[in-house]
Amino acid sequence: MFRRILKQALPTMIAFTMSGMYSVVDGLFVGKAAGDTGLAAINIAWPIPAVITALGIGIGTGGSVLYSNMLGKGDRDGCRRMFNTTVTFLALAGILLSVILFAARDPLLRIFGAEGDVMEQAQQYTGIIIAGGVLQVCGTGITPLLRNMNLSFAAMISMVTGFVVNIAVNYYLMFPLGMGIRGAAFGTVTAQLVVLAISILVLARAYKEKARPALERRLAAGICRSGITAFGVSLAPTVALIFTNWQCLRYGGNAAVACYAVISYIVFPVQYLLTGIGDGVQPLLSYYNGAGRPVELGQVKRIARIGAGVLGAVTMAATWICTPYLARWFGLSEEAAAFFGTGMRISALAFLVTGFAKFNLSYLNAVLRARLAVILTFAESLVVSPVYLFLIPAITGMTGIWISLPATAVTMLVIYGMINRKEMSYEKKD
Repeated sequence: MFRRILKQALPTMIAFTMSGMYSVVDGLFVGKAAGDTGLAAINIAWPIPAVITALGIGIGTGGSVLYSNMLGKGDRDGCRRMFNTTVTFLALAGILLSVILFAARDPLLRIFGAEGDVMEQAQQYTGIIIAGGVLQVCGTGITPLLRNMNLSFAAMISMVTGFVVNIAVNYYLMFPLGMGIRGAAFGTVTAQLVVLAISILVLARAYKEKARPALERRLAAGICRSGITAFGVSLAPTVALIFTNWQCLRYGGNAAVACYAVISYIVFPVQYLLTGIGDGVQPLLSYYNGAGRPVELGQVKRIARIGAGVLGAVTMAATWICTPYLARWFGLSEEAAAFFGTGMRISALAFLVTGFAKFNLSYLNAVLRARLAVILTFAESLVVSPVYLFLIPAITGMTGIWISLPATAVTMLVIYGMINRKEMSYEKKD
């Protein structure tokens, strides 16, 4: 079982990490090319590309979870119809979202806190990102489908290739051509185009059924119910980012926002990596749940939780070791770097428990308990995290902003533990 889990989960973890690393690459190049202003602009604007990515992940994961459950039940016709509906849903949703974001971009940026030079650079960045929105929705949404069709390695290759393309395009556009922050946006869109192209080629070779555009209302509704958890998990760090940016502006100005930008460039990829454990074993969880095999389901849960604990400890230790060098690598000013050491080390404490919390959400979604998963997801991003972000800094000042991240992670883990104990007590009574 361990080898099967590793074969399924490792490519997904790498693919998720590559997805999170896009922001790191953008940050490295933007910090060198545009300094604190560029870093602040891309961080304040980040909720817009994050919504685009989250929509793709939500639809793709929702469709793939239902696909695996149908596969476990032997419903081949249902699998075919689910695939067609998911792909069609991705394309239409990507187009619609781009139209909405074009109309709402400037008001949103002002709400996020952009003004002056930061506003100007944020507009440049998001204009290009939104124009390529449908590519990003489809690129991120097809990856979960590949994973649940036993094509995890192909999904990993597509993401790694896109990551390499992102680096190359960013460097060429931002430095030899001097395009500044626009080069970072073009790099992201180009990379997603590559990911999408590779994914389509893989599906064309591996998928035996002929894909046809279709949007069955019942199946689309099921995708929304199942995928809203993945959408929320993907977007939750961004909701926290908005509140954190507000608090950074309040307690430390643009320098604090630039500092938090670099912290988020480390935190987000690690969160994606830890989320990849749960999402990596999700096809197995969904399949065993659909097939009615509780013993295998329990084995996958135990092994995945051990992996989450080990990986969380390793990433925290690695971050602590690298912290003295990160501010220089990202080109932070002295003012911003003064905030960084304490903020990064405190934020990294959250890695110890984040993997467990993210796995619990993936498990609930995989066994079709989407309602509970949705409640917990949005309770974290809309209640627990904002409360800590506004209460703790009021007592401790700037340091409280960093404390809020591990405090939120620990609180959510306690809530999951209470739910698990309650369910176990019900099972014993039965």
